[in-house]
Amino acid sequence: MAKKKSREQITSITEGFPPLCEILQEKGISRRDFMKFCTAMSAALALPASSVPRIAHALDNVARPTLVWLEFQDCAGNTEALLRSSNPTVAELILDVLSIDYHETIMAAAGHQSEEALARVVKEQKGEYLAVVEGSIPLGADGAYCCIGGRSAVQIAREVCGNALATIT
Repeated sequence: MAKKKSREQITSITEGFPPLCEILQEKGISRRDFMKFCTAMSAALALPASSVPRIAHALDNVARPTLVWLEFQDCAGNTEALLRSSNPTVAELILDVLSIDYHETIMAAAGHQSEEALARVVKEQKGEYLAVVEGSIPLGADGAYCCIGGRSAVQIAREVCGNALATIT
């Protein structure tokens, strides 16, 4: 089970990112509409009206989920679809919605630096990140037909997906 984060940890994660209210206002959703949503959420959950400000505060301090995108034997079609998305755009996804901490195709780091980035996410965010697996994972010859950084795709997938909150294949 994932360890609950302290208020200081959550604040440090969200530091540098605009609050949800600012993002919604940029998209044409007013503070009033946001509060109406929070009121509806409170009613739907059968909570007292006094919980509306707490719901608004909680929603305004939500951190972007971390995503780890693994590519094994693939044609990068899923990556191409991501990069060519239009609503939301890939820029909106990367800057506003998700924290893509590892994706071999779009990350700046390479080699040992990228391996360290992946290991850091798996260690520090165990049970809290999302994993995407693009492509097949060969099982023949104990996984030797697909190796990255001296490790087989099987080993990498077991480690990364086994420690993820959820895995999308």
